[in-house]
Amino acid sequence: MDANATSPTAVTSRIYLILSIAIAIGIFIFDAITPADSVISTLFVGVVLLSARFLQTREIWLVSFGCMALSVLAHFLTPYGDYFQTISISNRVLSLAAIGVVTFLAVQSRSQEMVLRERAGLLDLTHDTIFVRDMKDVITYWNRGAEELYGWRKAEAIGRISHQLMRTIFPMPLEAIMGELVRTGRWEGELVHTRKDGTQAFVASRWSLQKDARGLPVAILETNNDISDRKLAENALRESERRYKSIFRMAGVSIWEEDFSQIEAAIDELRAQGIEDFRAYFAAHPEFVRKSISCAKIVDVNDATVELFKALSKDELLHSLDAVFTSETLEAFAGELIAVAEERPHFSAETILQTLKGDKLTVLLAITFPPRPSKLDRVLVTITDITERKRAEEALQKAQAELAHITRVTTINALTSSIAHEVNQPLSAIVSNGYAGLRWLDRQPPHLEDARRTFELIVDDGHRAGEVIGRVRALLKKTATIREYVDVTELIQDTVAVVHGEVLRNGILLRTELAPELPPVVGDRVQVQQVLLNLIMNGIDAMNEVTERPRELSIRSYLDESGAVGVAVQDTGVGLDTNSVDRLFEAFYTTKPEGMGMGLAICRSIIEAHGGRLGASPNEPNGAVFEFSLPPERDETASAANGRPMPVL
Repeated sequence: MDANATSPTAVTSRIYLILSIAIAIGIFIFDAITPADSVISTLFVGVVLLSARFLQTREIWLVSFGCMALSVLAHFLTPYGDYFQTISISNRVLSLAAIGVVTFLAVQSRSQEMVLRERAGLLDLTHDTIFVRDMKDVITYWNRGAEELYGWRKAEAIGRISHQLMRTIFPMPLEAIMGELVRTGRWEGELVHTRKDGTQAFVASRWSLQKDARGLPVAILETNNDISDRKLAENALRESERRYKSIFRMAGVSIWEEDFSQIEAAIDELRAQGIEDFRAYFAAHPEFVRKSISCAKIVDVNDATVELFKALSKDELLHSLDAVFTSETLEAFAGELIAVAEERPHFSAETILQTLKGDKLTVLLAITFPPRPSKLDRVLVTITDITERKRAEEALQKAQAELAHITRVTTINALTSSIAHEVNQPLSAIVSNGYAGLRWLDRQPPHLEDARRTFELIVDDGHRAGEVIGRVRALLKKTATIREYVDVTELIQDTVAVVHGEVLRNGILLRTELAPELPPVVGDRVQVQQVLLNLIMNGIDAMNEVTERPRELSIRSYLDESGAVGVAVQDTGVGLDTNSVDRLFEAFYTTKPEGMGMGLAICRSIIEAHGGRLGASPNEPNGAVFEFSLPPERDETASAANGRPMPVL
């Protein structure tokens, strides 16, 4: 069975059809038995009007023709005399005309109703909310989109006052909105409506005024688009912007908002010209770097910036970077340009700036660039004042240098007898060879060739004594920290020569195992030698009381997996206390009754300052192993090539 045949609409139509037929038959019977001068047949008009409510156009015409046929049939069945014949015919014609006119009007009305229904059906297809209200704001039409958005069904909404139903929040007084609507026929704006479930909906609303044939307003068509998600996003964006502004303004560090658009355009132009190595280009064209300073536009600065640079207001800083730049800043700015050219997400550097009063500031500069393809018209630059920290670091480095010098002197004092022995050996040889040379010359005739060989030995012994003194002087010399290329193999050999006498005096077997072709490291040669000397002397001290086993000291160099150069000093002494291994490198911690507890602490600080590591571990079965590693040379140390000293950064 067809589902449509049993639908509520189909059942209603059948009921109306049966009712119409019954009424038509009743009118026909009544018309047939009524005197001829009556106009009962005009009641067929009601049948046509009733059928027009549920039948299609073609069917309405069929009902109309059927009523006309019944009216004519009733005319012939009605008893009448000659006098009423003319009157009956006139009434019958009038009835037929009335049925025809009413049918025509019903068909026209039905057609217009169908058009309106089709249009209403189209309005139901749209996802926009559409409803119509009269001039008293009573809802007369409510589409499916409105049902979905607001939650009220059509039957619940029609007949209600719209602004009361949805508790509308207007952007301006309703009287002003209605005034504009009446004046222009349209109004657009954003409204807040409350749904049936109590939640709010933000809508973009458009009102159109509908007028009748006389130009009088009769209804308002309101179309609404749900913009709740967009409004929430906009509100979140505004809140984020508000928080950003608050953080920007109240942050305790200096923050600059700068526009790098012109710099980006200039670098893009260089790239179009075929420039690829921007680091080399900027180094060869410092004028480009200086010119780019004026291309960086300062958009805004925060309160901390005004205070740090001693400005009266931010307006004093919103001009050019020249006011705060120094000659030292150019190198850092060149780094910024390289970061822009290489499209890095951020850049940081330590540099020197100046306040508007001319005071120098040591600062840590950090820049965050927006991700590509975004334009560089909003670049955030943070500046942290580290002037006092740098002064404290310099003071600490100076104190460490003083303390390191003291430990070197203390170590040399411990080696005094060994050094005296090392120097006395060549001096004794010099004296002996001097007497021998004199005897060769006193011979008759003088043995000149033997005397020459003796004097050559004297020169060699003099150089040997000078080398010993030179190594000691280098260790005792108090100089500023410098970095240079250091050959670790050569450094170990020189240090072994210094402690040679001490090793012999203590009856120690010293062995070296040096890896071939180690890469040079960058550092302070004297400081690294001090570390190695400390570790060797500690190993010798650890074996002073060893009698039941050989006293052996081993120095080994190697290249680890990371490419760092490692040095290990291994002894067979008393070993390490496993409970105190972690404290060995703490300041003022010592296991020696006469020790200061600073040697290993200074050694670790020296190695870590060189970017390396220093540690200790037990030597199986007896003794301890102290080893340190230093990273090989890096690109940024290239300026120290050929042994040129490089200042500590």
